[in-house]
Amino acid sequence: MDSVRDERGQAVLVAVLALAIAATAVIGLRAAQERIVAVARAQRAGEAAVEAAAQSVADLYAAHPAGARELVADSHVLDAARIAAEELARENSAGGIEQLRLVCAGKRIEARLVLHGYSHHAGFSAPECSPS
Repeated sequence: MDSVRDERGQAVLVAVLALAIAATAVIGLRAAQERIVAVARAQRAGEAAVEAAAQSVADLYAAHPAGARELVADSHVLDAARIAAEELARENSAGGIEQLRLVCAGKRIEARLVLHGYSHHAGFSAPECSPS
């Protein structure tokens, strides 16, 4: 009779151990899933923010296409682009923009920003940016 009890006790111990391993695996998978979702959310927020910044500059460029180089150097234009980018980032539950630059090169105007350590860029055609 003692050997039957020992076997049942060992079976219960093995079952408890298996459940503990399964619970640990589920918790680990859940944490990994949350990290993946957070990274994807930050990526989408950064893409939306940089598109908003580029659109802000594109609107101003449409009014004054000949002054493309001066446009990207204008602090008011940079401020407007930053405000547009931060608004979209905030709407997507992301923090503030870490860095924003405007570049006029290679027949394009580009907005380049960093959000949560990830770089994003968007731009549009601006032939006035090509070297003369």
